[in-house]
Amino acid sequence: MSIRRIKKPLLEFFEKQTLTDGEKSFILGCINAQKKYPQLTHRQWQIVCEIKDKYNEQISRGEKIT
Repeated sequence: MSIRRIKKPLLEFFEKQTLTDGEKSFILGCINAQKKYPQLTHRQWQIVCEIKDKYNEQISRGEKIT
């Protein structure tokens, strides 16, 4: 089982994307939670991965992310 944390490479990936306000707020909330707890909950990590996959798919298809 891997550690469920938003590390620097993933954080830099999110900073390069044009996230929605809700996604940005969620990611920032997760980063703040990491300061208090050793890792994210399973559900938080699942949502972080869904957001990451959404933007990875758009990049691989060459779509403009708005």
